[in-house]
Amino acid sequence: MTPIEFENLRDEFLTKESAILEWKRGEYTSGEDRLQNFREVAGFLGQRPAEVALSYLMKHIQSITRAVRTGNYVWDWNQKGGEGLKQRFVDARNYLLLLAACLEEEAGINKERTT
Repeated sequence: MTPIEFENLRDEFLTKESAILEWKRGEYTSGEDRLQNFREVAGFLGQRPAEVALSYLMKHIQSITRAVRTGNYVWDWNQKGGEGLKQRFVDARNYLLLLAACLEEEAGINKERTT
């Protein structure tokens, strides 16, 4: 893969990541709290929001792993009946960001408790 091809791929993914993160936000939060979903599910399960975000991330990692191991995937954004492998990568990267946000918030809360 040439440097230009790599940069084009990177740009394609960055554009999709932002669009999908914004689009899916409406499905998981009713307001300004971007972590509402993780907080609510954490409450149901007796976990921390970061643990829930990690579980969601792992769902996508497992799907990507299966696709790579089997070679059975569609290298596109969508496939008949669902998401293509490119979308799984974007979802995983977005969940990494959301996990980082959970940990950032947790670190701030823990810092407040110790000061």
